[in-house]
Amino acid sequence: MARKQNLDFVDQAIQSAGLKETNTDTNNKVKKIKTIQILVDWENKIKNYYGGTVASYITMAIQEKMKRDGIL
Repeated sequence: MARKQNLDFVDQAIQSAGLKETNTDTNNKVKKIKTIQILVDWENKIKNYYGGTVASYITMAIQEKMKRDGIL
């Protein structure tokens, strides 16, 4: 249940995030660096729940959402 709630928080963060884009080229894959703003409370919840970095958690959540939406 906590994982579902945390993913809901990430979904909300993605939908409301202000993004800043920068292009990078690493290992022949073009990547954009995104700077997002999330609530401190959300960051703390992610840190308490997930053992990795907040950025890796958000990346994982985006991948899962893209799979659910059928675009990945």
